[in-house]
Amino acid sequence: MNTTFGNLAELRKRFILTMTFLLLVSAVGQAEPNDVFCKETVIAGGPNGFMEVRHVVIKGTNFQIGKKTAEIVRDHSLVKVFSPPETQRNHTQRIYMEQNYPVYYERMKGVAAAFGLDMQNDNYDFSGLPQQMELPGIKACSAVFYPAAFTESGHDILSRNADYSTRTLDVVDPKTGKKPPFVAPYVFEVYPDKGYPCLYICAFDYLGGVMDGINSQGLTVAVFAEMESMSTSKPTAGIGMHELLCMRYLLDMYKDVEQAKEALLSINHFYIYIPCHYIIADRNGKSFIFEFSPQRDKTFITDGNGPQCITNHLVYKYYNASSVPDGLKESANRLEILHKAVKSGGKFNIEQMKEINGRVAVPPFAPQNPQSPPWRTLWHSIYDINERKMSVKFYLGEEPDPKDKSKVVLKYSKYIDFKLSAN
Repeated sequence: MNTTFGNLAELRKRFILTMTFLLLVSAVGQAEPNDVFCKETVIAGGPNGFMEVRHVVIKGTNFQIGKKTAEIVRDHSLVKVFSPPETQRNHTQRIYMEQNYPVYYERMKGVAAAFGLDMQNDNYDFSGLPQQMELPGIKACSAVFYPAAFTESGHDILSRNADYSTRTLDVVDPKTGKKPPFVAPYVFEVYPDKGYPCLYICAFDYLGGVMDGINSQGLTVAVFAEMESMSTSKPTAGIGMHELLCMRYLLDMYKDVEQAKEALLSINHFYIYIPCHYIIADRNGKSFIFEFSPQRDKTFITDGNGPQCITNHLVYKYYNASSVPDGLKESANRLEILHKAVKSGGKFNIEQMKEINGRVAVPPFAPQNPQSPPWRTLWHSIYDINERKMSVKFYLGEEPDPKDKSKVVLKYSKYIDFKLSAN
């Protein structure tokens, strides 16, 4: 009898363990689709204007973030998986990301899953979601970083104009069917299981592209075209991180300026669109500009000392407008305007910062039907680093100036506020 009851007890124990295991397996299998949060909202513009801006909040694993991002832009017909012919390069790039940027590697897995493809398939490059678009020449961008000691709020602030050629105000090129850049920018707000939560404006590459942004630690970044290197170097699909992905990397992985410097000096850089330089700042009032030589064989760091300004020429090489070659004069003049404004003394409030950036923006009454493709200030963003907050207005189009038929009035959204929530 004792043996019989002992066997029954053992069978009951095994049954309970088996059912518990099956329930756990079932729960794990169901977790992937159920525990990701994603919300997408149109926040400015629309299909009938030049630009339609969307805000996307995603909370989940990095795999889920990559998958959701790919599904969103795929369903809006903005991207397709990039399939360059260099299979060896694709293989090596995948290995580089796995070894050097595992957070992003998980997002690449999500991209592959969204398109129903094998992550190990070397016919595809899963390290980006490039926008299908025309690439007109970039014209101008300008920014100022204000350390807390120079602001009325006592907060560190980055104020940035993003300027770009529109090529044409027709949304689609009738010859190619492609859209010009920035007709569909995204404000992404992501909360991953590994890596820092981030808030950033994204274009060109929806997986790795960061034009400007901030993370939960207060590290803030912005990217700018660097005009001189366009004539001395060539784009390439290299191994490592392209000109926008390196900013994505900083936001995901690093908390302050000193860590960002070490990271930028250690990674493999290449560019596939436009050679760029960068301003990086943090909540400790520190900032620096990171640049390459025109031949891209050397790197340079210019530390901020008070308010720090940047436009589209090499700061380490040409600080004063008088020393800049003719082809860079327009950029140098904008930098000179910013320098004079921030050296006026006192502490600056947000309205003054907006006005200073307005001095180097495309004026509100722009020439109608210019000879070359028109360029516009497509957005002005202000980052309150201490609050982890971004306030931004977007260009929506233009209309004839009722007072002067030779000009147009540029139309913008109101300033829209976003803030990283406590995670």
